[in-house]
Amino acid sequence: EVHAGIASIQMVSPPGYTPTRLAEFSGEPGVDIEMVGLTPAPERLLFITGGNPNNQGEIPNPANLPDPRARTLWSLSVETGTKFPLDTSTSPAISSARVAPGGRSVVYAKGKEVWSHPLPEGSELVPGMAERLFTIRGSVAELLWSPSGKRLAFVSNRSNYGRGTYSYVGVYELRSRSVTYMAPGVGVDRDPVWSPDSERIAFIRAGEEPKTWRFSDLRQASPFSIVVAEAASGDGRVIWTSTIGYGGHFSGFDEGAGSIAINLLWLEDDRLVFPYELTSWKHLYAISLAGGEIQALTAGKFEVNGMSLSADRNNLLYWANSPEDPYRLHLYIISASKGMQSGRFSDGLGIEYDGFYSSDGEALYFRQAGPTTPERLLVRTVAGEELQISSGPLPGSPLTNKAIAGEVVTFESEDGLGISAVLYRPPVNADGKKRPAIVHAHGGPSAQIYPVWRSFFGYSTVMQYFASRGYVVLSVNYRSSTGFGLDFREPESYGGRGAGEVQDFIAAANFLTTLLPEVDSDRLVIYGHSFGGHIVPNVLARSDVYAAGIQSAGISDWVVEMEMDEGAVLPFNIPQRLEIEELAYSSSAISQIELWGDEPVLFLHGDDDHSAAMQQTQELYLALQRRGILVDALIFPGEMHGLRLYQNQAAYIRKIEAFLGTVFGLQED
Repeated sequence: EVHAGIASIQMVSPPGYTPTRLAEFSGEPGVDIEMVGLTPAPERLLFITGGNPNNQGEIPNPANLPDPRARTLWSLSVETGTKFPLDTSTSPAISSARVAPGGRSVVYAKGKEVWSHPLPEGSELVPGMAERLFTIRGSVAELLWSPSGKRLAFVSNRSNYGRGTYSYVGVYELRSRSVTYMAPGVGVDRDPVWSPDSERIAFIRAGEEPKTWRFSDLRQASPFSIVVAEAASGDGRVIWTSTIGYGGHFSGFDEGAGSIAINLLWLEDDRLVFPYELTSWKHLYAISLAGGEIQALTAGKFEVNGMSLSADRNNLLYWANSPEDPYRLHLYIISASKGMQSGRFSDGLGIEYDGFYSSDGEALYFRQAGPTTPERLLVRTVAGEELQISSGPLPGSPLTNKAIAGEVVTFESEDGLGISAVLYRPPVNADGKKRPAIVHAHGGPSAQIYPVWRSFFGYSTVMQYFASRGYVVLSVNYRSSTGFGLDFREPESYGGRGAGEVQDFIAAANFLTTLLPEVDSDRLVIYGHSFGGHIVPNVLARSDVYAAGIQSAGISDWVVEMEMDEGAVLPFNIPQRLEIEELAYSSSAISQIELWGDEPVLFLHGDDDHSAAMQQTQELYLALQRRGILVDALIFPGEMHGLRLYQNQAAYIRKIEAFLGTVFGLQED
């Protein structure tokens, strides 16, 4: 948990599930914490601190501390709270750590090496106990112990040699110290899962993404397959392959803020479960190990957002929206022992997601976010008791009392496409004065805004703050948002393929000024982060409906972005490349500078952003400055794509408020 910028590790145990603080990191502002696992007798918590390195191998240091940061694997005593560093690494950084069955050791990857550290029972840990298990080509990811603890699966990513994008699933035998690759073939092998008897392994073989993955029609992408192999020999076969064409590419579940991303599950009855967009909607399907026809476990005009499995492999938990309510996520359980019957587990005006079962099956943990309640962690016991186990603000606290519930609204874009949005509408002024309004563009773009208070700072927190300050706020699920089907998520024109989403934000402004009489049409602001930061200047350049813009970690030139993705110019022949680059450039805000009116822009960016390069902000800022446009900026040295430091988050909001005060002549109070 993070409160006021101080990260801590807390633990809960039945029956009371009262949080106990095990460790606090007040001296390490902005630290990232990744949980690895718990060990039994003695109870130790394994975790990693330090974020992922940038392309120079530097570990994030948003607080600009004078000493270099490192990624460290820790062991923390649950009883005493003392922590011990098992290994520290800068480049290559520690990743993909897993506790062995029985808790006697932990394995972790360091680039192309896999190391092991013993966790002896009843003895103190001492330095120098780690040993290297094996070294491979490429880099190691997705370490996964077999249930027996005698084998270790991993993914070997070979893409960093500049000779193609591909990977293999491998198995390491502890006794013989041998590495065997599982049915190596052509594609990106990923998401390995073990059979209950540890003798077989299944995985997904996805085709390489199109060379212009941000800008290609997914009908050009290769289909994906399910592969099953013998762990001892590596012999295997493809048991099923998706259809060729639209929907046949692999589109798995994404990892968000704290999200679980599991894309392949092995049921007790030897069926495999995976997501697939056969019907243009992301649903769960099952396939027998013998192959044959796939079985649809979910169906309809809604999308599954994630899944997990009970320890006995009989109950499949998933979270999804519904045809009746596509704007919220709820939990559902499919029972294999009851013929794969599905039942709804949660309901209401909030959303529930990221669910998982306790190892003994006695409890179900999940995240919940409410209309005016920030995201929190809940547990529901088999007896039906539901308890909040994170220490966030409770309903009725001073913070939540100031919150405004968002309501879902819909309107048509300029081309007739149906668009939904979440509206935060403060009470109408008693004196009849009109209010300024902020229209928000989320990042991704394949994300979805729900009418709840989620944890990402740049979305719900910023929205709630400005709504509490009297702004009408509209957060738009524009074309390319997820949750509304493949056709909506991958439209013909969006981003670097035509910037079609611009018309959705012109329609959003018209919705506010036409249907909400309290909105001041002369004080409309467009604000966006990441992909939303591409939308902000594009809308300002191609329309005159907004008075100002706020671009956060945005993109102004899709050609630059494409080349940074590739690390070089696009790998096409010259005519093809020029055609792609011409469309990408014409879809970029930087190509529209001469059409810009006089709308001022505030730029916000962390200079260690691994997603959106500072060059994007610099280029557009200077171009607008040369045209005499009012521009302002706040740069956060050392910060990443999402701000980690509390003081930087506070400065971010204060800067927006001061900028809008200058533009609109508002007085702060």
